[in-house]
Amino acid sequence: MESGTPRQGTVDYVKSFVRNSPWVSISAFVHVILFSALTIFYVSGDEPVEVDVPVEIAVATRPSAPPPAEIPPELIDRKSVPVLPDEQEGVVNPDPDYIPHAIAGRQGEITDETNLDRDAGIYNPDPDALANVPSGATGGTPIGVGKVGHHGTAPSAFSSRVAGLGGRGGGGLGQGGGGGRGGARTMEGAALAALEWLKNHQSPDGRWDCDGFSANCDKGRCSGPGYSNNDIGVTGLALLCFLGAGETHVTGNYKETVKRGLKFLLTVQDDKGCFGQKVGHHFVYNHACAALAMTEAYGMTQAKAFKEPAQKAVNFILEMQNPYEAWRYAYPPDGDNDVSVTGWMLMVLKSARSSGLTIDEGQASTALAWIDSMTDQQTGRTGYNETGGRSSRQTEFLKTFPAELSEAMTAVGVLSRVLGGRTPDADPMIAKGAELMSARLPKWDTKTGEIDFYYWYYGTLAMYQADDGSRWKRWEDAIQGAIIDTQRMKEGECEYGSWDPIDPWSPAGGRVYSTAVLCLCALIKYRYPRVFGASKRRKSAVRPPLRPWQRPSRRVVRRASHVAAL
Repeated sequence: MESGTPRQGTVDYVKSFVRNSPWVSISAFVHVILFSALTIFYVSGDEPVEVDVPVEIAVATRPSAPPPAEIPPELIDRKSVPVLPDEQEGVVNPDPDYIPHAIAGRQGEITDETNLDRDAGIYNPDPDALANVPSGATGGTPIGVGKVGHHGTAPSAFSSRVAGLGGRGGGGLGQGGGGGRGGARTMEGAALAALEWLKNHQSPDGRWDCDGFSANCDKGRCSGPGYSNNDIGVTGLALLCFLGAGETHVTGNYKETVKRGLKFLLTVQDDKGCFGQKVGHHFVYNHACAALAMTEAYGMTQAKAFKEPAQKAVNFILEMQNPYEAWRYAYPPDGDNDVSVTGWMLMVLKSARSSGLTIDEGQASTALAWIDSMTDQQTGRTGYNETGGRSSRQTEFLKTFPAELSEAMTAVGVLSRVLGGRTPDADPMIAKGAELMSARLPKWDTKTGEIDFYYWYYGTLAMYQADDGSRWKRWEDAIQGAIIDTQRMKEGECEYGSWDPIDPWSPAGGRVYSTAVLCLCALIKYRYPRVFGASKRRKSAVRPPLRPWQRPSRRVVRRASHVAAL
């Protein structure tokens, strides 16, 4: 049978082959199914298809970011005090009476400032100048002859004392003599009682008020007012009492009293350096007393707050001096001089020089030469403003207190010579003056008119320096009797510790003046070292060797070597 087309023939052949060969068909069908399954599994697997074709990939890099900015830590003011929600911002616990602490320190202590409103810390003065001074009270004033007062390792005899009952342990003296209330009356007890009265009658603003001090009385009312224009002068005298007892504005039992008084003086000093107004004839006395207190306060403490005021006060004194002569009342100077004013000014210059301040040595020398011209070379008497004349008196007191019963100007002349470095051997007027004073001893006698506190003050200073023998002993016994026996010591009265103002100069200064001047007499051994008597004792006494911290520095030795010239 003839087949049809070739395609048809091929199909027929395949059909025939499949029918005749069934196992071949089955095998082929199975392989097709398996191949299809493997293909699906391979494509959908986890393994990536490796392509052997090189591919170049460009990667874009991100620009680098700048480093983070450093934020500085918050500034903390460690000196400020956080303000409480219910309080206003301001000074914490302000002290309106603040004066910088200025204890004489040791090397390494921090320095103070001259700003009175700033915390000053502890002032460390020149370690070479005060290497032998311990911290704390220096023990006296710097006006002493031949050295800086009682500076040294031994404190003032008054630096740790308090006023109180007499007897051992009762008055703080430890020597059986207190304020005269149970123990033997002594000059120390008299001084302590006077300091208590002065402290209790200081005005709130720091001054001692000549005519208004009784406003501070708490047991009745004290008598004896003075003149209001002398407040600055008696404030200086009162401060000298505390300073002479070793009390400063940073040490002692009366440091608040001293601080208030010194701050008052700072508030009344003018641009020229004068304390108080330049009014009246006697303003120079006020300035001299205040200047002496300020220079001694600076000398004892080396407080920077006092240095400039003290130096300005000294500069004003030098400006007031008559050329090649001395001082009196006028400013500018008019050529008039007197021994009384000149004596005060020379004391200030001596204190200033010993305290490290600047003075004109020539001006001091010419003033001392002028005092020589007022001294009678035969008798040794120094006159007020004429050679060999008598002391000054106000006209209304000439009859009550005759000038011939006083040797006040002679005492000023003797003391000025001693402060100038003269010795009795070199200047016979010292011994002659001492002889005149020993013939006119202190006597509290209201009938004869011999009471003269001004004379007693200068006489005690001069006799203590000029004589170390029988003349000083007679004077010492007389001044002790005059002071101790007349001090107001009645329990319960406000005048306790004071002296009645009944001498020719007391009407001007009142009870504050009389109490301050006589207190200074009682403190004489503590304010000033004796130069002549001490030198005699040093020659005969055997002294132990000084320890290293007791040896004076080179600067102190140099300062002591200048005693020959004021």
